[in-house]
Amino acid sequence: RGPQGSIVLQGGKSTAVPAVPTKAVDTNGAGDMFAGAFLYGITHGMSPAQAAALANRAAAAVVSQHGNRLTTAQTQAICADFLKA
Repeated sequence: RGPQGSIVLQGGKSTAVPAVPTKAVDTNGAGDMFAGAFLYGITHGMSPAQAAALANRAAAAVVSQHGNRLTTAQTQAICADFLKA
């Protein structure tokens, strides 16, 4: 869904999770980053909507640069910023 964010379906209920505005430079890795961040959130006690919000942030970060990976420092900053919000 890209700039439209994501939709979480759970128990017959759908929740729209807004995208993080970014300028996409290279979309390689966006889906993998979203999936990995979402699964990280779910396995660390986040609700599906919270995990999707984290995943949206991580995917936005990876598409804003060339290449399909984030550094450890970038990943840690995304998580730290997310937990503060």
